Amino acid sequence: MTSENMNANFPVFTVGLTAEAVAAVRDACACVEHAQFAAEFSNYLPLGKRPPLPPAIRDATAALCVIDFDRDTVQAAECAEVLRQAMPGRLALAAISSRTEPGAVLEAMRAGCSEFFLQPLDALEFADAVLRVQHRLTPTLLTTPTFGDILSFFSVKGGAGATTLSVYLATFLVRVHRKKVLLIDHHHQLGHTCLYLGIKENPYYFDELLRNAGRLDRELLQGFLTRHPCGLDVLASPDTCAQRYVPGPGEMEHVLDFLRGEYDYVLLDSSLDYHDDTPVMVEASSQVTLIATPDVASLRDLSRHVENFGLENTAAAKVRIALNRASSQDAVTPEQVESAVRFPVTITIPNNYVELMRAVNAGEPISPQRRSAFTTQIAKWANSITQSPAAEKSGARRKGLAFWK
Repeated sequence: MTSENMNANFPVFTVGLTAEAVAAVRDACACVEHAQFAAEFSNYLPLGKRPPLPPAIRDATAALCVIDFDRDTVQAAECAEVLRQAMPGRLALAAISSRTEPGAVLEAMRAGCSEFFLQPLDALEFADAVLRVQHRLTPTLLTTPTFGDILSFFSVKGGAGATTLSVYLATFLVRVHRKKVLLIDHHHQLGHTCLYLGIKENPYYFDELLRNAGRLDRELLQGFLTRHPCGLDVLASPDTCAQRYVPGPGEMEHVLDFLRGEYDYVLLDSSLDYHDDTPVMVEASSQVTLIATPDVASLRDLSRHVENFGLENTAAAKVRIALNRASSQDAVTPEQVESAVRFPVTITIPNNYVELMRAVNAGEPISPQRRSAFTTQIAKWANSITQSPAAEKSGARRKGLAFWK
């Protein structure tokens, strides 16, 4: 392996390429602003070993690697996987081969390659690919991106209503405030978000998006989304009993960071039982709302969770408490909740069980135009979110496209 010591904005490196192909890659990099040829690996990088990437590549915000798929297809695919794990979400892969049959392209695609080139490599054609990948992975070279807010919702005990409140808050942000919103049902099986929204066909799920974190771009994302008639985008949960996908290092962080660049608000309906994912979601979130109900069991659990979040000062500043299904007949008042947990209640949502169940059975959320104590409080909550300092951002949004030649 040979490397060049440099401070490149967008490093490009090769694995297993012929001398002629490497020369074409170098020529292409010289024609593209911010691109810099960073390293040449003569042999495939084996599974089970940390790839010896130079700092110019390892520490880069994004990079492009070109892998020869002629010498050994299996080793080339394994090398692609090694590199994807080493730089999750920050690396684009390109395949080069002399094979022209569709199967060759399919093998490269399955290995995670977003570009495919035929031998001999044309430098101008490759320069076009470098520009495409730059647009997809390093939009800050071209624009100043705006990042939306991630809002996480957790029930402190089963049935407290995190799904209900996240669904209604999302629909109000879309219908009333005309915001671009994504609602994620972050349950590995049998989530209820689509039931509440009346969405019957949802072939793709959030876990599947995580599995494709290394290939994520705007075009791929669109293929996973389900659009509600009100304009809300949804990433669903499987409506079958499914095995949970445990994200690899950096995959959840990359996906959430990407989604924040595509939406004004990303709402995560999740569970505190996902111990590995919760710290990542909390770190990425602008607000973390704990949903409780006015009963002793919920109050006990709420107190423990607030105490746990309080151990981290940065997390404590994000915590909000929503008291759901409150009424004047409750044994525990909002004031008593605040006194018990030593933390303020952000919003109190009145009990509207009968009307909400009717809406679930009909598959159509209650309209913001239908005036009630429940919709008034949801509207108040949505207003407070859109008027918060975190919502006052300016600048261009990220733009990204993926192309296959």
